[in-house]
Amino acid sequence: MTNTMTKEAVYEAIAAKSTKISTVSFIKADGSIRTINGLFKPSSKIVGSDRGVAQGEAMKARGQVPIWEIAQGGKWKSFYADRVVEIK
Repeated sequence: MTNTMTKEAVYEAIAAKSTKISTVSFIKADGSIRTINGLFKPSSKIVGSDRGVAQGEAMKARGQVPIWEIAQGGKWKSFYADRVVEIK
């Protein structure tokens, strides 16, 4: 099994990246590794509606981290903090 980062280390790395482009590698549900290039805090894609805020809180409660994937025109993706292999 691939070693994963601690949740604390993941959240520290995300905070340090702020609005900079990041590369995240994580273990998917099927056991394969996926890599996403994106932004954790894209200033132009902030979800500000009540529904968006509620969805973000529900994701956080489940341990999911949203990321704005740059590839293919951009879209929101998410991953579980306890499955992260690396953040660059």
